[in-house]
Amino acid sequence: MKVSSSDFIRIMKKKAGMPPGSLEFAHGEQAEMTSIRLISYNEILYESQDVDDVLSLAKINKADANHWIQVVGFSDLERIEKLGTLFSIDALLMEDVLNTDHISKSEESDEHLFFTLDILLAHSGNGHIEKNHVSFVLGTNYLISFQQKDNDLFDTFIERIEKAVGKVRNRKCDYLLYRLIDITVDNYYLLFEHVEIALDEIEDALVHDQGADMVKQIQEQKKEISFLRRNIYPVNETISAIVKIEGRFIRKQTYRYFVDTQDHLIHLVQSLELYRENIANLMELQMANNSNRMNSVMKTLTVISTIFIPLTFLAGVYGMNFQYMPELQKPWAYPVLLLIMTGLGAGMFIYMKRRKWF
Repeated sequence: MKVSSSDFIRIMKKKAGMPPGSLEFAHGEQAEMTSIRLISYNEILYESQDVDDVLSLAKINKADANHWIQVVGFSDLERIEKLGTLFSIDALLMEDVLNTDHISKSEESDEHLFFTLDILLAHSGNGHIEKNHVSFVLGTNYLISFQQKDNDLFDTFIERIEKAVGKVRNRKCDYLLYRLIDITVDNYYLLFEHVEIALDEIEDALVHDQGADMVKQIQEQKKEISFLRRNIYPVNETISAIVKIEGRFIRKQTYRYFVDTQDHLIHLVQSLELYRENIANLMELQMANNSNRMNSVMKTLTVISTIFIPLTFLAGVYGMNFQYMPELQKPWAYPVLLLIMTGLGAGMFIYMKRRKWF
């Protein structure tokens, strides 16, 4: 669900009177109920539990395991604020967590690495893209994910952690952060596939039917591509910044995985540019079809007008009211004139047809 301009302005006006770092859910729709889940794991351990008391998470820094704290829904601002205070997350960063229209960014401090981006999903009902804001706070042996709405994007990955499939149980939380970002980025490819199919269908319709009016569909795809561009470009820049700057929270052996994700994003960005060119080409093709259709209509009208010009001339001549005109008194004059006019029209039609003027 997209936020209207009036809703966003109303929210920002409300926030304008607050001091920096004040927590407010900056979105135009109702916030989902807040749930907190703790997943703890290492090579031999896997535990998953719901968290009712946020303060109980204070002990995880002492445990010999990796901890993934999943926060879903932003309705309970008090619990979210307690969690931020417990893990020394700056109030301005917590404000970015709740601002679901914030662009992707990364920021590193002495306590943690902050990363935010948007999960993009194709809505099953109307086909429009649904945005789900997610932020990550990476510490020494913990990762906190703040997710605007619940979805099943990470469910398969959680099952792999539980069943010890893959490398995640043998790695630290920086690898967990990479996997979650990589899953989000890989999901972008599904949206690109939908866009590519839609563009191909529009192109086929315009090529095979010059009378097809696809302007509305082209404009819808143009808006969708612009939406993807606004959300994916910042993610590419943020990942590039992480790769270029060696921080203390991402280990050297994990950097190569982030480089791989960066390669995927570069490919997506290049695809977006190609899609924008395709949109421009499709609009030109639509305009060319309209022009050709108009030219065809004008050609038909011109042929008809050309055939009737001499016929109109003859009808005009013999329609004059003069008493002494040749053949007016002849009984055969009228049929002969009709035959001449018919033969003249047919001859002009055959001549223009052989010259392929239409």
